[in-house]
Amino acid sequence: MPISSLLESAQDVQSLLREHPDTDVLDATILDHLSEQTVISLDSLISLMPQYTWNQIFYSVDQLARRKKIVLRRHRFEYMLFSNHFVA
Repeated sequence: MPISSLLESAQDVQSLLREHPDTDVLDATILDHLSEQTVISLDSLISLMPQYTWNQIFYSVDQLARRKKIVLRRHRFEYMLFSNHFVA
């Protein structure tokens, strides 16, 4: 993959964040739900937050997992979110 396409995709993400400054609010909301329930499925999380689109929630969950704020695991056909404080 050429460097120019990587730079373009990074610019796309930055413009997305400028267009949607409420990503911090969404991240905080997801972390609040997770602190209450410790483990929650992605589908359940999406149904708890109808004011956000599936894409917004998935992007935020992906970013939280990459920053190691949450643990994201697939269990059969469902994605599960785990709090960092969850003891297996």
